[in-house]
Order: sequence, then structure tokens, then C-alpha cells
Amino acid sequence: MYSYTSNKQKKQLVNFNQWSNKRYAVFNSLKRVIKISTLSVAYSIVALPEISVAQTDTVSVVKNLDLEEVVVSAERSPVVFSKVARLVTIISEKDARQLPGNSLNELIERSSFVDIRQRGTHGVQADISIRGGTFDQNLILLNGINITDPQTGHHSLNLPINLNSVQRIEILEGSGSRVFGPNAFSGAINIITNKSEKNFIKTRFTAGDFGLFNGSVSGSIKYKNVGQFIAISKSISKGYTQNTDYDNLNIFYNPYFNSRFGKFDFQIGYTNRAFGANSFYTPEYPNQFEQISTTFTSLKFETGNKIKIIPAIYYRAHKDRFELFRDNPASWYTGHNYHFTQIYGAKLDTRVSWKFGTTSIGVEYRSENILSNKLGVAMNDTIYINNEPDGYYDKKYSRDISNIFIEHSFYYTDFSITAGILGSYLNNSKNNLNIYPGIDLAYELGSGFRIYSSVNKSLRLPTFTDLFYNGPKNIGNPDLVPEEAWSYENGLKYYSNFISLNLSVFLRDSENLIEWVRHKDSLETLKWETQNLTNVKTYGIQFSSKINVVKIWLNQPIKSINLNYSFIDQTIGSNEYETKYSVNYLRHNFNLNIVHKVLENIDMSWSLKYQDRAGKYEPYDLQSNTYGIEKEFNPSFIVDAKIFWNYKRMTLFVETTNLFNNKNLDFGNIEMPGRWFIAGVELNISSSD
Repeated sequence: MYSYTSNKQKKQLVNFNQWSNKRYAVFNSLKRVIKISTLSVAYSIVALPEISVAQTDTVSVVKNLDLEEVVVSAERSPVVFSKVARLVTIISEKDARQLPGNSLNELIERSSFVDIRQRGTHGVQADISIRGGTFDQNLILLNGINITDPQTGHHSLNLPINLNSVQRIEILEGSGSRVFGPNAFSGAINIITNKSEKNFIKTRFTAGDFGLFNGSVSGSIKYKNVGQFIAISKSISKGYTQNTDYDNLNIFYNPYFNSRFGKFDFQIGYTNRAFGANSFYTPEYPNQFEQISTTFTSLKFETGNKIKIIPAIYYRAHKDRFELFRDNPASWYTGHNYHFTQIYGAKLDTRVSWKFGTTSIGVEYRSENILSNKLGVAMNDTIYINNEPDGYYDKKYSRDISNIFIEHSFYYTDFSITAGILGSYLNNSKNNLNIYPGIDLAYELGSGFRIYSSVNKSLRLPTFTDLFYNGPKNIGNPDLVPEEAWSYENGLKYYSNFISLNLSVFLRDSENLIEWVRHKDSLETLKWETQNLTNVKTYGIQFSSKINVVKIWLNQPIKSINLNYSFIDQTIGSNEYETKYSVNYLRHNFNLNIVHKVLENIDMSWSLKYQDRAGKYEPYDLQSNTYGIEKEFNPSFIVDAKIFWNYKRMTLFVETTNLFNNKNLDFGNIEMPGRWFIAGVELNISSSD
């Protein structure tokens, strides 16, 4: 612990660098203004990330130290990472620099239990599965603001940033509806951009096989009470096989201002992606193409100390053009699919700290809307799209979601409890008002060990695709009701200065699960239909460990070892149906990351991934245009490697993904790339250099 005195106002500021098993009660006894350095990220998974900046009676002290000191939360009130009664995975900026990978998707998959099923490489399009859930059952946040796409989970990772912009990624495993609202059914991912108290500029350029080029520039400028972060990136490739080329552009800007009334935080981002979508949605037509553009903006204000008031507003617009035939369309083809979704949202969080803990109360309103020529209810008029000669909208749909919540966290010696309830009202649902309670408990056993248990109820609304999409192989269902689940988790954690361990077991008992199904006795040519399944139970066990070897043996070549393993099993209450997505989970998921020294200033990292996927798929023969006999997914073992040389402000690196050129299928009939060489350079200049 060290103290610092503000020159502006003579109040002593006490900064805790190590918790040393001290109880929270010690803060009350000091009778002074207390600021914990890592509290700057306390609300990151439930609101915009905080930056510790001088206001009227405090000064700026920012330094994230050990992992167990970081304040992140699966709750609405802040709690130290090591004391969270849930499984939360943190992926740091350091992980992004050291591990192989050229996109956020690859980083998340290598560093957590999350199943990233990619159709295209390097962030073109990917589906997220947490604890065996489907790609529609997750909630995605950017700096604490919900950017989940209501049209389909395929678009939820259309983010206006790349690796060069990330400060940290936080992953909540398990139900999060009590905290985040609808759609945090199996988990939530919050991506936090790189704000800094010091001025810096960071550039990254890579080139590699298949015409790959990736360039990005980001920087932070801070002057007195005004700061801003900006990032621009461009990525292109000719593709690793026919019709897998892509061209991606990201622009992101985040200014913030600290006044005597509180902090204003604004962000705006734009992404445009055009890519060959070889067999993305059906192998029968490999010449598919898609172009999307997403604009996102939000404004948040925060004021208060003991009583915090945090209002925020946000807007997201997403345009999508899907072409079943990129060129030479069939004679029966009537035109492309056009979709335009808009989301308007506002929320208010109030947090009160008192002697019996912290109480959080809040409300949120969210309006989700779509114009389309495929999804929604027929309009009386047709809207023609600018710069699209054949593009039009003749269908629309809207729904409004209102949430109200209350939660309380209480800590007493070695025991902690957080309980809350969320009420969600959907304006056009058959079950208008839904209640989602939850409780998290934890007890510190001593010597770094902590046991925890949680019970939470979750909700997921049907997407617009679930409700309305009718195509050559699919039939939507506008009568779907929201799916619900009770989730149960028990776990054991251990933390020390050099190692962290977590072992957890969980059960998710789902009702009315929304899934694309067809009767098992039906012909394979019949269409998939969306239905509410009666019951689906998901069981699992997860183990993770992070070992910081350099804190044990300073002169050893190995610097760090991170290991994750999970086993999942799933049962469906009805045996009548064949499902399209629910049973394609990772039964066994193992990843191991090792960073070690090679020579002075030269390090190397290895990423080993073993995946054994449940479920089956029908192989498609392009020559005969027929499907073969259904077969199971083969287990895959992928090794990636990266060697990097750090010299002052510059880092040179060479990496290889899929080093042994093994075959890998995330989806049936979409083979992922083999060995891929990439080389690059990073330059980081900051005001402290």
C-alpha cells in the first residue's frame, strides 16, 4: 500500500496494490477517501469501463496489477475478480500480443472455454457457443453496451474494432439474464477497448499467405479532463480456397470528458465487410456472397460516489446483403436478401453503498426493428434502397423490451452473497411479463481457496430469423415463445501470486428451447422448421489453470502456462426431432498455451487445441450434387505457433496457424484453412517512453 496526496485538494488518497486477504471492513475504518487502482474496470462487464481520472477531490492513479486484484463482475455491483461467485474468464491485452492469431475470434477460442465456430477466417463470420448453447444464446457487449444482433447471432461479432484496439475481454460463463437482461442465456462476452491515462500511438501491420494484408493504427490522447481513443483497421485476403476472399474495414472513436458533475463517455464505431461466403448456409450453392455494414454509438454519464447514477443511451444499425449467387445466378433466382435492423436503447443504473452492502436498482428500454424483403410482416408500401438497383424492403417487424431489476450484494468476513431479480416485459409476447431471479454464494476456506454456488434463471427471445425466415431449406415460426432455463453451478477456486485454478460443474435445464428441427422419420429433402422443444438439459465440467512461471523461477525459460479443459453432455427430452444446432456442441474442448523464452528479447508461444464435437452432418458431393450418408465430426488437433522479438518500442513476429496442416471442420462441408504463415511488425510509442 502507498499513499498519495492531491495538490488540488488536501485529501489523502490511499492506493492498495495487494489485497493480502484484508477484509472490506478495513476501508470503512480508515475514514479517508479510498481509491483502488483496479476499480477503474469495476463496472466493465455491466457498464462502460471506468478510467480513474482526477475529479474534484481525487487524483489519477491507474495500474492494473495481479489478476486477482482486477475488479470485474458477474453482478451489477463491483467485486474483486478472485471473489466472484461465478466463472469469469479474463483475456488481457498481453494475451493478444503474445498468442498466435489475427482476430478477436481466434484469441477468444484459444484463451477460454468458448466454442467459436468459424465459417470464414480472421473474423469474417463466426458463431459463439458458451457451455453448449447455440450462437443465438449469448449476449455481446462493447464497453458494457449491448450490441447483440436481433436478426441472427451470425452477426453479433460484427464489431468495429480489431485486436489492436482491445484492452481486455471478459467472458461470463452461465446464465446472465439477471444482470444483462434477455439473451444472456448461456453467457455474455464484454469487449473493452484500450483507454489509457497516457498518450500513445500503436500500429500493427501483417502480411501472409493467400494475399493477406492487415493494417491498423490506434492511439490515445489525454489532455487535462478530456481524453479520446481512436482506432482504424483494414484487412484483406484473396482467400484460402475459391470464394473465401474478404475485405474488412473498422473505424472506432471514443472521447470522454470529466467534469465536476461527473464523467461523460461517448463511443461511435463503423464496420464494413464484404466476403465470399463459400457454402456458408448451404453447400449446394458454394458461390454465395455477403456484404454487411454496422454503425454503433452510445453516450453514458456517471456521477456520484456512495450513490452512483449511471444513465446511458445507445443506437445500432446493421445492413446486410446476402447473395445466393455471387455471379451467374440460376434462372429461378429472384434476387438477393436485404435486411436493415435498427436498435434504440436507454438504461439507468443506480447503485447505493451502505453498511449492509451495495444495492443496485435500474431500468432499461430497448426497441428492436427490421426492414427486409425476407423477414417480418408485409408492408403496404415498398421501400427501395439507395445504391442498390434491385434492392428493396417490403416487410417489417418491431418489438419493444422493458427491463427492471434490483440486486443486492453483501460481504461478511469470509462469506458473500449476491441476490437479485429482473422483470422483463415484451410488448408483443404471449407471456408479456417474465421474472428472472438468481443468487450467487461464496465462502472463503482460507489459504487462497474459495467455494461458490449459484442458481439463476435465464431468458432468450427468438431472433427475427427464427420467427420469419422462409427459404429453400427453412421455414420460420412467428408463434415461437421465449426459451427459458434454470442454471445451476458449483465450483472451487484457488488463487495465489503465481497460480489461479478453477473447477466448476454446471447444469442448464432448458424449456421451450428454440431450434431448427425436422422429424427423424421425415425425408432429408424436407425443410427445417423452428419449434420450441420441450426440454433440453446440458451438463458439464470445466477446469482452468493459469501459471505465471516467472514469479516462481525467474531464470526459467518457460514464462507462463495456461490450460483449459471442458466436458459437456446434452440430452433432449423428445426423441422425435433431428436438430440442426443444439447437438453440435464440443463434447471435449482442450486448449493449452505456453509462452517461453528463446533468446534474449526473443520469446515464443504455442497454442495447442483439441476439440471433439458431438453431432453429425451430411457430407455433400459437388460433382453429383447429392448428400451422402450422415457422419460424425472427426476430432481435430490444431497447433499454432508464434515467435516474436521485442526491441524497445518495436515487436517483430512470425506466426503459423495450423502448423501441421490438419483438416478441421467447425461446420459440416466447410473446411477451415490448412497451414497459414503470417509475419508482422508492431510499433508502440507512448508519452512515458
